[in-house]
Amino acid sequence: MIIDGGPRKNMNTAAMIEAFANGAKSVSEDIEVKVFRVYDVDCKGCVSCLACKLKNSKYLDVCARKDDFTEPLRETAYADGIVFASPMYFFQITAQLRAFIERLFFPWLSYKDYSSHPPKGRIPTAFIYTMNAPAEMLHVQENNMNENEMIIGNALEKPERILAVNTLQVKNYDRYDMQGFNLEAKQRWHEEHWQEELQNAFDAGKRMAEKL
Repeated sequence: MIIDGGPRKNMNTAAMIEAFANGAKSVSEDIEVKVFRVYDVDCKGCVSCLACKLKNSKYLDVCARKDDFTEPLRETAYADGIVFASPMYFFQITAQLRAFIERLFFPWLSYKDYSSHPPKGRIPTAFIYTMNAPAEMLHVQENNMNENEMIIGNALEKPERILAVNTLQVKNYDRYDMQGFNLEAKQRWHEEHWQEELQNAFDAGKRMAEKL
C-alpha cells in the first residue's frame, strides 16, 4: 500500500511512487500495489475522540471515525508492506499525509504501557521524500525525517528512506517569479541525477517485495 501525500498527480512524488510500484511488481505478477492519494479526499487528522482507548475497544486496528479515510486506513493496516510518500513543505511532510499517519498509528498505540500493536505485526515500510532543496540542505531536513520514521519504526519496521532532491518544481520556469533558484544548476542536477533517483525508488520497491 502506497500513501501518496503529494498534491500534484504528475510531478516528482508521483513519478517516484510509480517507480517504486514498478519495482515491487517486477518481483512477481502476484504482487498487488495500491496507491491512495490523500489529496483526493477531504478528511481530518485525529480528533482525539479516544474511541480506540476505551476499555474493550473494538477500534484497536482502524480509527473509529467514519469518513473517506476509513477504507484506505483499513487496507493500509492489513497490507503486507506500506510506503509513505510526500514532498517536503517548510521542511515537513504535507499536512494531509500527517493526518493520515495520525489516524493510522494512534489506534495501535496502547496507553497502558506505550507499546504498539499493528494488526499485521512489524511489516516492512519505506518513506519517499521529494524536495526542492539541494543535497547540501539535507541536514536541515534530517530531524523532521527522523521524527516521521521514529513514529513508523515504533510500530512497524523502520522505513527505508528514499530521496529525490533539488527537484524541478514546474515545467516552465518562465511563467513564475522563482529567480531565487539557480535554474541552470537545477536543470543540470535533474539531467544528471533524476533517472538515478527513480532507479533508487524502483530498487527499493523490488527489495520490499522480495521480503514478502
